[in-house]
Amino acid sequence: MPESPVIPPSLLEDLPRPVAVVLEELVTALIATAGSQLESVILFGSGAEGRLRSTSDLNLLVVADGLTLEKLDAIRLAYLTGRSAASLTVMFVEKAELPRAMESFAVKFTDIKARHRVLYGSSPLESVEITREATVRRVRQVLLNLTLRLREQYVIDGEHEERLARIIADITGPVRACAATLITLGDGRTLAPKAALENLVAGNEWGECLAGISAMHRGEHLPPGATRRLYGDVLRLLVALDERAFAMS
Repeated sequence: MPESPVIPPSLLEDLPRPVAVVLEELVTALIATAGSQLESVILFGSGAEGRLRSTSDLNLLVVADGLTLEKLDAIRLAYLTGRSAASLTVMFVEKAELPRAMESFAVKFTDIKARHRVLYGSSPLESVEITREATVRRVRQVLLNLTLRLREQYVIDGEHEERLARIIADITGPVRACAATLITLGDGRTLAPKAALENLVAGNEWGECLAGISAMHRGEHLPPGATRRLYGDVLRLLVALDERAFAMS
């Protein structure tokens, strides 16, 4: 008789079949390697919403005790297979590290708490609270890092609009995650990151910028000169988001 799946099929039915296979094989490898020390395997991001695109990463959080090099060696094949087949990325977190990780990466974990499904074990996310101060501080750090990165990359690639487009596409996720975190801090609502950014900076001033960001995220091309203008608008958007965060501090 075939072995029973380690992930309930209902948790995978809205995902592409290759993605479901990748997840099943990795979780199987983790169970075989970590056993009772495996706390949880959590799918987060667009995959948890059943909205994976061909350009999306498949994001997992693995929480366990005793993540030794030997155990990491044992899951390498399953991980690399998933990385090749489905752009798999994994955060391997020791259970004792989780509170510190959640505070240090408050924006990411706020998004994980809002958009996740537990594939194996039990979720430890609700038992750890991220302070408002730590969250605001981390949002501002992320926005500043993105601003500095965009300025430097413009000096390097400003003459090549196709490279500027890739940079904008790469930062779309973090920018939207910051917006979702600010919405939650402001009134407690939990919105999908794209909707959160649109809600936070609604108005005619930002309509063209938001449409351009979405186009870059989908891999579309803008007319000559438009990507350079969008790049400047994105820098202004980062400043506007930081001002909102500062007002909450």
